[in-house]
Amino acid sequence: MILDLILIFIIKIIQQCLRILPEHIQKAVGVLLGRLAYHLLKKRRLVAVSNLKKVFKDRDKKDIERIARSCFEKFGINFVEMLLVPYIKKDRYRERFSIENRGYIDSALKKGRGIIAVIFHYSNWEIMGIASVLLGHDVVVLARPLKRHINLNNFLNRIRSSSGLRIIPNEGTGRDIMRHLKENRIVAVLADQREKRSRGVYVEFFGEKVPTNRGVAVVAMKTGAPVIPVYLVREGFLRYRVVCTSPIDIERKGNIDELVEVNLRKINSFLESIILEAPDEWFWVHRRWGRTS
Repeated sequence: MILDLILIFIIKIIQQCLRILPEHIQKAVGVLLGRLAYHLLKKRRLVAVSNLKKVFKDRDKKDIERIARSCFEKFGINFVEMLLVPYIKKDRYRERFSIENRGYIDSALKKGRGIIAVIFHYSNWEIMGIASVLLGHDVVVLARPLKRHINLNNFLNRIRSSSGLRIIPNEGTGRDIMRHLKENRIVAVLADQREKRSRGVYVEFFGEKVPTNRGVAVVAMKTGAPVIPVYLVREGFLRYRVVCTSPIDIERKGNIDELVEVNLRKINSFLESIILEAPDEWFWVHRRWGRTS
């Protein structure tokens, strides 16, 4: 409780200080925070390097370290941007943000089954709420709560919600998801989180099977809701393009367990494609391949 209040107080001070700085200084602060994290958080740095080696086996040590360092720097920028987004007036959003292929969203909503928007720890996923403003539709997001830091979790969720997101905890939310889809809403789910080994479906990701949450595939198969990958492309400091892609072809006929794995593999395959386009935009510091990494 006390630690949460101290952290919230510090974040609020940083937030207010950032507001009065020129934009290029705001970005520089983000880069600095990322570099500090890269040097101070040794365990996370080693996780990132280990993960990168799994995927880019043909790259040398310097190149791997360069990508890892850039990943940390962009995470620092993401943090600064997240703190500043609440102070951007929504009628100014289109000066900074754009949306690509929104037709996929509009067409899917006409079917009346809602949309499962699969998002990833890619680019600045923390400000995905800008999509709700650009689309003119509410976006419901599943988020894993910080169980031991309730006050901090609520504070961060208020920041995330400021751009138009509606956040529900990702715990026993099956009925809530079904209800929102039935009401023809857009439900966003982080599709690259590591699942517990005892509950996950082992699905290939960059050549190695990793425990993956079956939720997206199961709900899509039950409801018929289209699954549309949505991600941000960084075009400058606090300037992004929201990219909506064509719906993933979800297979529904056959053995359920086999179908779940097949459909989750399609989602992983999409994520692989955008990671290869911009490796330093993905969040390499989390243990997607488990603790052996």
